[in-house]
Amino acid sequence: MLDNNIWSYLGDARAGDRFRTVAHSLGHRVVTAPSVLLEVLQHPHSDMRAAIIEAITTATDERLRSEADREGAEVISEVRRLHPEWMRAVPDTGREATWRTYWTKRFWREAVKHHDRLRNAEPARRTARTVRFLVDNQKEQRQRWREAGFDLRDLSRITSAPSEETPIEQRAGWPSDEWVAAWRPYSQEVYWHAFARGRRSMFTHEEATYADWVGARVDLRAMCASREAFNRFWLYEVERAYMPRAWLRWAADTVQMDMKVTSGNPLDVQHASYLPDCDVFLTADKNFVRVLDRIAEQAPVPVGRAHRVEPAAHNGIVEAIEATLRTL
Repeated sequence: MLDNNIWSYLGDARAGDRFRTVAHSLGHRVVTAPSVLLEVLQHPHSDMRAAIIEAITTATDERLRSEADREGAEVISEVRRLHPEWMRAVPDTGREATWRTYWTKRFWREAVKHHDRLRNAEPARRTARTVRFLVDNQKEQRQRWREAGFDLRDLSRITSAPSEETPIEQRAGWPSDEWVAAWRPYSQEVYWHAFARGRRSMFTHEEATYADWVGARVDLRAMCASREAFNRFWLYEVERAYMPRAWLRWAADTVQMDMKVTSGNPLDVQHASYLPDCDVFLTADKNFVRVLDRIAEQAPVPVGRAHRVEPAAHNGIVEAIEATLRTL
């Protein structure tokens, strides 16, 4: 899997075909997530955007399902295991098939033929709005964590307990003296906003999409009927080994605050949720490598390892990628 910055180099060099040939010769298959295409759509220059999209579509062997699809499947699995009474008697598999077809096929065709129009469509506009909000939010959180002296190196030691500032509904079923792993209340609030409030969450731009995916198989009204039961599901019952993508999102967002906050951070959090879908993740961003290395060492499941590609140290981007892959 390639970071957007690598695809940008390949688009600039019009080298999608050459890269694919090199990757295949070394025994690799290239997978790409829809979040990468959504990021490409933010590129301000139409001709460059078209070149990057051409490189991606030329070199990609497998188009991955959307993160909302994959993360939603993990939520559904945990609901089935822990609260089968929340499952719908008749799942809406037709809706699932329609959405999956869109994100793995139609979205890609539209990106090739109508990227200018797609750039102004709601998913892309929502991504741009959310990036601005999340960057500001992460800067504020980073300052608070630094003032409090948080150590973000060992993710297993980062815990949370409710305080007087915690909303009453979020504290339901959560005693004030009980500390839980910080990814749990983070996920609790993400999914409560997604499932119960029917509006865009402050944590993720895919809230309605999560409700659609999970709601195809889970009765969200039953799941959210008791805030205490909902809270306990996330705070005490779910296992991170069964929900690695939720953990990865939290971990990427958290580790980023130990480094410089940039406009690319929210999109990098999206990309991090795809680490279980690859063996190797290539990027030109040394800080992102540091983030992903720390996550990979502590992740609850095996994930792809990040490797930095340095185009300036070679005769071209394909040569830089080949040199990196040969060291693996």
